[in-house]
Amino acid sequence: MFKRLALLPLLILALLTTGTAPAQALHRQPLRILLTNDDGYSSAYLHQLRQALTAAGHEVTVVAPAADSSASGTLINARFGGTIEAAKQDDGWAVGGSPSDAVSFGTRVPFAGNPPDLVVSGPNPGENVAAAATYSGTVGAAITAITAGVPAIAVSVARDGSAVPSAARSIQFTVRLVDRLAATANGGPVLPARTALNVNYPVTPNGTVSLARLGSSLPYAAGYTPAPETCALCYRIVPIADPGPDPVQDADRTLLAAGNVTITPLDGSWEAPTAAATAIRSRLRSLTP
Repeated sequence: MFKRLALLPLLILALLTTGTAPAQALHRQPLRILLTNDDGYSSAYLHQLRQALTAAGHEVTVVAPAADSSASGTLINARFGGTIEAAKQDDGWAVGGSPSDAVSFGTRVPFAGNPPDLVVSGPNPGENVAAAATYSGTVGAAITAITAGVPAIAVSVARDGSAVPSAARSIQFTVRLVDRLAATANGGPVLPARTALNVNYPVTPNGTVSLARLGSSLPYAAGYTPAPETCALCYRIVPIADPGPDPVQDADRTLLAAGNVTITPLDGSWEAPTAAATAIRSRLRSLTP
């Protein structure tokens, strides 16, 4: 079942719901995919997804951080004149930097002059929903991709404690999603211009895939407690959970907790809504340089 939500991009809905025939009956073109993540090149989930996408007929090149770069957001090395280390591997490249560094390098070196059809980031063990998506390296890689003009999908999987029991199912779903996008592109771009999909897969799927809105709450935050046993100026970083409801209607966080697979279209813009800009313009009208 695919849940339709108001005020969400109708074109994305059309792409994902086109036709009633099984996905494998749809004509699709194999895609050239840049696969990355924020957990590092050695992540088992990364290579399981690579194998699954390759088995589905897609051409996959891994360009991922050499080491774990979780919670790095859109951090990128822009110290011009400096260097970045990138080691060629059997299945792609391991880049000494952030997920955004990996995508930037990937689009300009392995894919130089012929950009990939799609960047896929993940799957990440742990959901990236609501305000937490801002800090996610998994999502940050997707945002870097669309900034470079390449459509992207970020995939994250909800945890059950320290376990990720639905990781394998999330990989299967990602392949079906990529295949559906390829089959409905009709020779054009895989997604509309400057669009990324933030996909979150639940611990126990309830059978519903929903286009969701990005929530505004922060499911967890960092707290700080003195840690004098470590050093005189040290503070220990501890998690602070927020179990409260998200104020946004049809928020990804809320629907994921209910067992929905959530797909949230992102455009990478931090621009305030029109109403807020109008109010600010009125307040600043008489301001001079």
